[in-house]
Amino acid sequence: MNDKPLGVADAEYRRAMREFATGVAIIACGAGESRAGCVATAVASLSLSPPSLIVNLQRAGSTRQRLQDAGAFSVNFLGASHEALARRFAGGAPADERFSDGAWIEGATGAPVLADALAAVECRVEEILARFTHAIVIGRVEAVRPGDGGPGLLHWRGRFETL
Repeated sequence: MNDKPLGVADAEYRRAMREFATGVAIIACGAGESRAGCVATAVASLSLSPPSLIVNLQRAGSTRQRLQDAGAFSVNFLGASHEALARRFAGGAPADERFSDGAWIEGATGAPVLADALAAVECRVEEILARFTHAIVIGRVEAVRPGDGGPGLLHWRGRFETL
């Protein structure tokens, strides 16, 4: 069975979705040598009671598997000053070198947290739903670390932009 609706080409869909500007976050999990992380632009609040959010990750990526094994993760919202770090985590550096830049601290859940993020949210994994090429991760918020603010980093039309 074909899962793609009739008449929708991948390139058309991608072009349409690139018109939607999104915030940029680094999803991080694990500890020590087993840390993993990636850039995500599909992050959203799910509920205020209980506080929870959703993150979409590539099913084939190493971050999803390590996140599942760790049971906890952080969502680090990036500002304009984090563009180079975003590029590093978006695939510009090998997975084992991604945490060599940035001020990373251990959060309340044990997940790595970017100390100067616009804000960071730490979650316990509630559920992971596999859908097509991605996994929808539902996280229950365990800790919040507000930052100092500043202009946010956006992803729009395949580029990083700032507010």
